Amino acid sequence: MIGRAAELAVLDGAIKDALAGVPGVVEVVGEPGIGKTRLLGELGERAGRRGFVSLAGRSVEFDRAPYGAFVDALDDHLGDVDFRRLRRDGSASGSLALLSTVFPALSDRFPAGPEPVTVERYWFHRAVRTLLEAMSGEGGLLLSLDDLQWTDDGTAELIDHLIRHPPRTPMLLALAYRPRQAPQRLAAALARAGAEGRVARAELGPLSPAEGAELCGARTGHWRFQRLYEASGGNPFYLEALTRSACDEGPSAVPAVPAVPADSAPQADGLPQSVRAALLEELGGLSATAKVCVQAAAVLGDSFEADMVAVVARTGEAEALAALDEVAERDLVRQIGSTRRFRFRHPLVRAAVYQGAGAGWRIEAHTRAADGLALRGAPLTAQASHVQRSARVGDEHAVDVLVRAARQVMTVAPATAAHWTQEAVRLLGEQSRLRPELWLQQANALGMAGRLLESRDILRTAASLLPARARGRRAQVTALRATMEWALGRYEEATALLLRELADHEGRLTPETATLELGVAVVALRMNDFSTAVDRGERALRSAERLGDPPQTTAVRALLALAHTFAGDARATDYLDLVVEALDDTDDQQLAGQLDTLVMAGWTEMLHERYDPALRHLDRGLDLSRRTGQSLVLADLFAASAYAFMWLGRLDEAATYAEDALEAASLVGSGEPRSLAEVVSAAVLMWRGDFAGALKICEESLSMAGPAAGARRSAIVGTLGQTLLLNGDPAGCVGKVLEAGGGPHLFGFEAPVRPMWFRLLTVAELALGDVTAAEVWADRAAAAAAPDGPPGRRGFALLARADVQLARQNPAAGPTACRAAAEFRAARMSLNEAMARLTAGTALSASGRRAEALAQLEQVKALSVTCGALALSELAEHEHHRIATQPPPPTTGTTPRT
Repeated sequence: MIGRAAELAVLDGAIKDALAGVPGVVEVVGEPGIGKTRLLGELGERAGRRGFVSLAGRSVEFDRAPYGAFVDALDDHLGDVDFRRLRRDGSASGSLALLSTVFPALSDRFPAGPEPVTVERYWFHRAVRTLLEAMSGEGGLLLSLDDLQWTDDGTAELIDHLIRHPPRTPMLLALAYRPRQAPQRLAAALARAGAEGRVARAELGPLSPAEGAELCGARTGHWRFQRLYEASGGNPFYLEALTRSACDEGPSAVPAVPAVPADSAPQADGLPQSVRAALLEELGGLSATAKVCVQAAAVLGDSFEADMVAVVARTGEAEALAALDEVAERDLVRQIGSTRRFRFRHPLVRAAVYQGAGAGWRIEAHTRAADGLALRGAPLTAQASHVQRSARVGDEHAVDVLVRAARQVMTVAPATAAHWTQEAVRLLGEQSRLRPELWLQQANALGMAGRLLESRDILRTAASLLPARARGRRAQVTALRATMEWALGRYEEATALLLRELADHEGRLTPETATLELGVAVVALRMNDFSTAVDRGERALRSAERLGDPPQTTAVRALLALAHTFAGDARATDYLDLVVEALDDTDDQQLAGQLDTLVMAGWTEMLHERYDPALRHLDRGLDLSRRTGQSLVLADLFAASAYAFMWLGRLDEAATYAEDALEAASLVGSGEPRSLAEVVSAAVLMWRGDFAGALKICEESLSMAGPAAGARRSAIVGTLGQTLLLNGDPAGCVGKVLEAGGGPHLFGFEAPVRPMWFRLLTVAELALGDVTAAEVWADRAAAAAAPDGPPGRRGFALLARADVQLARQNPAAGPTACRAAAEFRAARMSLNEAMARLTAGTALSASGRRAEALAQLEQVKALSVTCGALALSELAEHEHHRIATQPPPPTTGTTPRT
């Protein structure tokens, strides 16, 4: 390959890493025509020689069908895939049907049926990852995706997922795009992976004059080549196009074109005018039939079927095939293998041909394409891209196609669903005011896509379209608007919306009344306003009970159980027991609309240290989310599960669920579950000894536009305090914990975790040398841990007391720490048990009880190894060595034990 030695070295290194089992990403960037496609082709050839299966696809500029680059790369190769592997891998039952809504080759094998498939796209991403594993060869898999500047949001999300969670096979992911037009999500994913050292970058610039001359077979000093090189700016595609044009005009012709510097801004279609003119000249010698056929092909896409060219061009099929032969002779299109499919020589050729056709002709051509695809039973998603470009305002059939296509891809590609729904609304014109359900569909899709601000604004418009008598529908819209507001961290705005709507329902008992009251209570809970949450929750409960609505009653009781738990009220367990009984008696079909209830029940059980029931309910929620496509709650389910595993000391699982929560949160654009997941991620790093990494997570989380004041912000700020202590800043720790807790009583934290934070303040004050201040915090830890409460809370209070006793050289420190360890053991909090036994070992040694101290430290090492807590293990090893090698205690006089 001419002039790309450095870039080829990058590719060879990436192939070598992939063969060594290091999943890699190569990004190939450069301006239009600079050689990205050619470099990907060279990569495919080199990887193929090393035993890789090579799959290649590209995004298309004028096509909004979801996952277009992946369909282009994979669809023709799906016939031989062993799909039993996906089932064995635990993919959701609907994932295979969902794959068939995206990949046409699977539509017969796994028919989706008339109704939209509802599987959350997070699980679809996992199914595609397993699909890639099944398609990998013995050497590995190369997946090359080109022209990603045109990619849809779904493709960008899936690439992000594959970068975060590479398939379990030697794999190289090669991504080519124009850097100035890169989608934000793709750019962010690659920037993150680049910071982690997992991306190799090949940035293509213009060819030198010598390289350009070699490409064209010309002499560097020849006056004609110099003119062509100057006009092309060293861009190889432009240079070839201009050279081809000059050759067509005769050996002495030189195109009269202005110079095009390499960094000049491209035209709307990405081509300088001179180059587009040169490409269109290639059409000049075509017959009329061949010209209309190649324009029809450009309407259909970068690759196309010969029979559909005949339909769009309004020719016979034999004429279309003959015309394609004529076009292929000029190398404008190329046959794909021995099939009836063809592909343009380069996407820029297609762009030039498409833009060269008249705008009016293109509209009619898209109409014929849509009609032809419909007659052939093509998926709605294939029809929609043509319908939106050709339908007239008021075309009810076109509206129906777009709406049904949007519903078909709602869970897998919500951004595309939002776009198609928006196009349907546009086609309805003034009649759209009579179809508020379409505005709601668009808002729902935008919310699922993480475009919360846009969703909120559409909901506002939908509310204004509702007639005054439609109180029930307006209340539902208001509840959705409030959800978007609090998901954006705008708690006060959410509350104001709900209260205004409630005022309109005053004096009426309707199903919406309980929903609105519950909404106010939920927002109050997120703001740590526990008294308001309880008050509004009690009102909602009375309304739900009077209405005789069991699911709503259970949802409100779950809220009250959590609110009372946060407030430290013993009534929480009364509500919790009723909720658990109701959930266990409810089948999945009924429970599908109550995933928030499962989240609240799981959190409440966890805070009461009932970890097994909590994980059971959260896992049930995750399973239902897989099958019902409910994106907004998925991150909450993952984050709550991550917390439970963290408390149990199962760090690997905690880290995995936290990472899943981060990804799910990124899909819906909500900061709340993201911050909770970051707390767990930081905690895992702290237990494993990466204190600097934990500090970085907390600082980066807070530097972003994070959530407003509330439980989520308290957790991440408090965790920042803990990382500061471990990084040698105890004063900073005290300041951050008090900031997070809202003052010395720590009412900004939920009651169940206050003993833990008071114990942290105790340790920080001891590190500052202030034993008196530490004792105050230890006393508050004891007061916050009820004697009849869960044992883990008592464990923190006892451990804080032991820390102070040890600092005062009180021999009671060892037994107190042992009691703390016993409480943590009863709570199954293995890591905290190990911490207590570490303190016990140090304290017992100081009291002369060496054998008991060493026995405690042996238990610490065993627990640490089991949990994977490297930092704790190293501390225990160091303390064990210190005690084991210190001189024995004196044998005369009063022993420390007495």
